[in-house]
Amino acid sequence: MIKNFRDSWLRDFFLEDIQSKKIPAIIRSRIFRKLQLLDDATCGADLISPPSNHFEKLSGQLKGKYSIRVNNRWRIVFIWNDERGEADEIYLDNHTYK
Repeated sequence: MIKNFRDSWLRDFFLEDIQSKKIPAIIRSRIFRKLQLLDDATCGADLISPPSNHFEKLSGQLKGKYSIRVNNRWRIVFIWNDERGEADEIYLDNHTYK
């Protein structure tokens, strides 16, 4: 379940269907599907499938955060609470954390 978005434009995109120039048009539908999957998740195992999510625990300066892949360039990054099944501080990243 989605608890909170870091960026209001991403929240508006998902909840209000408000388009943002910050989201490339070519991946909008894919981002929306990934956010739906994240909202429906009740445990980390729900994010493992499909394998294309590449659900992973991040390290380094993003220690404590997780990500799922949108495509080779874009990721959705978030804090995951497996006990509550909640994703918090969700944001879209162009893979700058690598």
